[in-house]
Amino acid sequence: MQKKIDAKMKFIPIIVKLKNAKEVKIRSAEISDAENLLKTIKNYIVDSEFIPKLFEEIKLTIQQEEDLINSFIQKENSLLLVAEYDNEIIGNIDITGSSRIIKQHTGVIGMGMLKEWRNSGLGTELMKHSINWAKENPMLEILWLQIYCENELGLSLYRKMNFIDNGIIKNYFKLNGKYYDNLTMSLSLKK
Repeated sequence: MQKKIDAKMKFIPIIVKLKNAKEVKIRSAEISDAENLLKTIKNYIVDSEFIPKLFEEIKLTIQQEEDLINSFIQKENSLLLVAEYDNEIIGNIDITGSSRIIKQHTGVIGMGMLKEWRNSGLGTELMKHSINWAKENPMLEILWLQIYCENELGLSLYRKMNFIDNGIIKNYFKLNGKYYDNLTMSLSLKK
């Protein structure tokens, strides 16, 4: 029988001060966050031109979101953090560790936040603390991500965090008849 992992023990909550002087709590997502997290994700997808998912593609029920959160809690090489301000979820970041044996040392990282919190330093804080967690994780050796080549703010953040460019797939995304290139980036965690 597998040992159940407590979300609160996976990542110790922290308070960070952003450029706008607001203090935000970063903590592990808990199953009880499902409804609010789903609402936040739907809100920031509508307001972002650089998340490769459309609002109508988010069809998760609250129960499915609860199951997804639980899978992040239980998988040793995965993490789901939420950022809270005034007890409202304003953003999240996740590391999805591969379940395939030959790729368990890798995790894909993805992040999103409400429009009014972009360019506040929240992305930097979420990335910094997720990367630090990953460096301490005995399973993870590589983090990777995919990004629109046109997402200059995102590219700047990831390069600041020492992610390197691995390759571009031309015309990878197509939206409203327009094509966008996709860049894969990675970060080696073990020196």
